[in-house]
Amino acid sequence: MIYFSSVSRRGTSHPDWNEDNFFIKEMAHVIVGGVFDGCSSGKDSFFASKLFANIFKKTVKEFDAIIETTTFPTLIHQFFKNLNKAIKSIGLTTDETLSTAVLFIYDLNNNELLVKFFGDGCAYANNEDLLFFNNDEENKPDYLGYQLNDLLKSSNAFSNYYNNKQSFSVTTKDFSIASDGLFTFKKIIESEPNFDYTNYLLNDDFIYKNPASLKRKLNIIKNKGYEHYDDVTIIRVIKE
Repeated sequence: MIYFSSVSRRGTSHPDWNEDNFFIKEMAHVIVGGVFDGCSSGKDSFFASKLFANIFKKTVKEFDAIIETTTFPTLIHQFFKNLNKAIKSIGLTTDETLSTAVLFIYDLNNNELLVKFFGDGCAYANNEDLLFFNNDEENKPDYLGYQLNDLLKSSNAFSNYYNNKQSFSVTTKDFSIASDGLFTFKKIIESEPNFDYTNYLLNDDFIYKNPASLKRKLNIIKNKGYEHYDDVTIIRVIKE
């Protein structure tokens, strides 16, 4: 059995919009997905992350039966092409296309996870220990929107760009992908005891079979006196 839980919630520093977005899809032999975080200093960054999520969804649907770990770079290349086409067709400026993209593929047959980072984000694998990879670009990501035209000029340009981006790969049956808002929780009620919210969100098995598990956990964390000032998005997948 495969159990999914996901959540995307606005942070306290963003009064109007959640600038994160995500996509996840289970297929015959793989699970593919992504977490997208719009740049707060960009224009309508909530739209940029939503655009990225929708174009990635469209690309996955196009590839469908041929998606596997070996074709993941090809899928991403096509995602970039589709994204560039959409941006040009509606005449977006660069400031309207600034979003990170943390893309992943999980091989259900071999329990192998591959994550590719195009900007800030993190991945966790809950094996005997909690394995953690944080791609921290210190809130100054080299946004895909800055590079899209150049990296599509040739296959070599794309390959160089792809190969220079951080990757995380591991064999696991329990993993999470998250935006960097995960690191922005602050204790706002000092009378409450300290609480390991990261372990609770990514390791604890509280109602893990319920798709709303992460939403419930965020509510509990808030009741324990913690809030996140940046938007936070988490996808967790558990295979039994």
